[in-house]
Amino acid sequence: MNLTVDRASDVPLYRQVVDQIRDLIQRGVLSAGTRLPTVRALADSAGLTRLTVQNAYQELQAQGLIESFVGRGTFVAERPASRLPFPGTPPAQPPISWNEQGMFVEMLRFNEATDLISFAHASPAPETYPLREFSRALRAALEDPTALGYSSAQGEAVLREQFSRLLLDRGVAVPPEQILITNGAQQGIDLAFRALAGPGDVVLVEEPTYPGTLEVAARIGQRVVGIPLDDDGPSLAHLEGACVAYRPRLYYGVPTYHNPTGICYSPERRARLLALAEEHDFLIIDDDVYGLLPLDGPAPLALKADDRSGRVVYLTSFSKAFMPGVRLGAMAAASPQLAALVRTKQHTDLTSSPLMQRACAHYLQRGHLGTHLQAVRDHYRLRRDAMLFALARHVPECAWTHPKGGLCLWLTLPPGLAEAEIYESAIGAGISLVRGQAFYPQPQSSGRLRLSYGAETPERIEQGIAALGRVIAAHLRRRDALHARAYREAAPLV
Repeated sequence: MNLTVDRASDVPLYRQVVDQIRDLIQRGVLSAGTRLPTVRALADSAGLTRLTVQNAYQELQAQGLIESFVGRGTFVAERPASRLPFPGTPPAQPPISWNEQGMFVEMLRFNEATDLISFAHASPAPETYPLREFSRALRAALEDPTALGYSSAQGEAVLREQFSRLLLDRGVAVPPEQILITNGAQQGIDLAFRALAGPGDVVLVEEPTYPGTLEVAARIGQRVVGIPLDDDGPSLAHLEGACVAYRPRLYYGVPTYHNPTGICYSPERRARLLALAEEHDFLIIDDDVYGLLPLDGPAPLALKADDRSGRVVYLTSFSKAFMPGVRLGAMAAASPQLAALVRTKQHTDLTSSPLMQRACAHYLQRGHLGTHLQAVRDHYRLRRDAMLFALARHVPECAWTHPKGGLCLWLTLPPGLAEAEIYESAIGAGISLVRGQAFYPQPQSSGRLRLSYGAETPERIEQGIAALGRVIAAHLRRRDALHARAYREAAPLV
């Protein structure tokens, strides 16, 4: 079997191997039952590493094109056509991470730039932090010197008990024994991806998705398939096709007040996602960090609330609705998954801060969180409405989502405007925001921006959106001028 690879191509080497072998099978050059070369033999003949060939074989096997038998070898499957991907099913590829895109460096730079109007961070406003009440809770925690020692990897029992009660508001009924305390949601994602899937495994994510997820998958060496979203959630056609084609290990999603779009999954999409997890034997990571921030009526219950088979791993955090600096979150999972998560947590950092855990437990025990949440919901509702009003006034040429909760919305630029150019011009005008490209597993011309309204006052939101409107208007004038010139130059003489 002669394969050729183009090392200068943007297509990964393992993908080139997959495409060529698939083509040979579909054209009948490699018939059913044909024995394929060993990983070592094919790697040597094609001048590739064994890992590259192994990844290619895993991909072909996931698609049902080949079969491997211990002690016998690898063969073309008897009926490969029945398990080919659905038309339009995207390839499973290593994602482009935050660091590769320069996203993380940019976010840190914006965090330090006090002269910018910041729409970049989906962060709570510092003026909402309950400093007085939390200071008392911290002092109470310090009365016990053991709060300054080590704790269990699973977390302080007193905080797990409080989380167990808090999660009832999200429809999640789990005992403290099924809860793990984490250093925020980001660590929870990292633990889930490392404990519940491995290098080379396929992970399904929303498209667009939270960029921190892509960073984790890239670091582990997992392959990601993006499932497009519409107003009701993930596309079922793409989701079902990816399940058939790739046998995924995990699906990661933010079903309630999605980041970056702000949408909520419909009941029908939630039910079908849970059914597919059962049918195709994968786990769902339910990232519910915004579930405590409804702005228009009550929030939908967490996806975990409808989990009847233990396939949903629930994840939340104090970073969005409370204070990010406490660096605490929680996971809830069935016993087999929880045990793997706790082991991975112990290998990572031993434990989260016992002092912060106990301080948060004191705060929750005294009933302060409900009052705080009501205040911040009113606070962010004003800011969201200010942004929506300003967008309608200053950038009517664009389209945007209307989130009913959370801290961000998704802006779609007019046709013909380059996302990267708008981004650079916005920075020059004193506005920080996030390019839509950062939320996709692979490069594409998305023409979108994420705008977050949590960190700025209504007055500064109005000022910033007005400046963004001027930037977009200037680019539209340039686009129209270029189109007009091109038309004049192409018009025939009569």
